[in-house]
Amino acid sequence: MTRKVPHDKIYKIVDNLSEKLNWILIASTLISLLVIILNNFDSSINKKISMVLSIILAFLAVVFFIIDIIKNHISHRAELQRKNDFIDNSLKTKLADSNSTGYFTNDEINSGINKLGVNCFENSFFTKSISSKMLKKQLIYTIVIWFVVLLVILTTPNNFFIQVILLSLPFTMLNETIKLYRLNRNVEDVFSTFKKLYSSTKKSKREFLVIDNVINYEKSLSYSSIPLNSKLFHEMNESLSIEWNEIKKEHKIK
Repeated sequence: MTRKVPHDKIYKIVDNLSEKLNWILIASTLISLLVIILNNFDSSINKKISMVLSIILAFLAVVFFIIDIIKNHISHRAELQRKNDFIDNSLKTKLADSNSTGYFTNDEINSGINKLGVNCFENSFFTKSISSKMLKKQLIYTIVIWFVVLLVILTTPNNFFIQVILLSLPFTMLNETIKLYRLNRNVEDVFSTFKKLYSSTKKSKREFLVIDNVINYEKSLSYSSIPLNSKLFHEMNESLSIEWNEIKKEHKIK
């Protein structure tokens, strides 16, 4: 079956913005290290260059903050499209303008609350696995940015205004890291709940609990507004799909 995912287009925009943010982080780190080196040499020229570089750093911090806001806004739109497609596939509704094909792997299951739960079970498995890997990289980025920016502030005689702007970058990074951590933990809870639902809960009592858990999953995604890393998704997709099929067999989902 040919794979078609309409909401991929808007997610690509989010990916492009994320890539720009990563380049700003790299540039900010390199400039910060250069400022620290220059501050070790006591000369008027070095101080002037250091001041100019600090202003550039402050500018990059503002640009990072603005792009991050735009990325979060577009991410919300992307999640709405994904959610509509997810509901359509599960319940045979027509919420999305265009539906995906070859995206969900549970076509053998009849439409209804059970399929809604199975699709979300699969989504939570992929999200927890990918977000866990994302979190490790995010923690490294955040620690490095905090370290170099604080060193720049402590070693450079800048004015208070520039120092405040410089701090906006590490605080933004810290906020993103906290949101990613919460997403990972919340989705792990959703995944664990689905495992219990499909292993020890009677079918007659399952539907309401499935709906509650689906809402918890969607609420977690909406709160975090953090899209999964597409590169990691494609790298892990094959192995995670194999694991997911094993989970379905283990829980006798069909």
